[in-house]
Amino acid sequence: MKREHQELLRRLALNDEGALTALLGTSLAATGPGGLDARTAALVRLAALVALESASASYQWCVAGALAAGATDDEVVDVLSVLAPVVGAPRVSSAAPEVALAIGCDLGMPPEPSGA
Repeated sequence: MKREHQELLRRLALNDEGALTALLGTSLAATGPGGLDARTAALVRLAALVALESASASYQWCVAGALAAGATDDEVVDVLSVLAPVVGAPRVSSAAPEVALAIGCDLGMPPEPSGA
């Protein structure tokens, strides 16, 4: 395997924003043409990650971005509450330990591996 491919895979596995921006052709921090503020855009991204049953690294990145944009831990958790009737309890239940870990909340149990 080419060295540059190995490096790209490593950066993608680490959820490196620069690598993702290069692949997508747009910044992941962009708020879009609708004018959502950065906090709201980050919370919407979190909702999408929950709906897609994303990997732990994605939750870590997204929650860190939401908190940096001014969201509170309570607002991050509220995203799960609002999503439950839409995406269902299993998706929210599988996301809860990952989101808890991302906000530094110890639930006393290890998160399940993504895709399990």
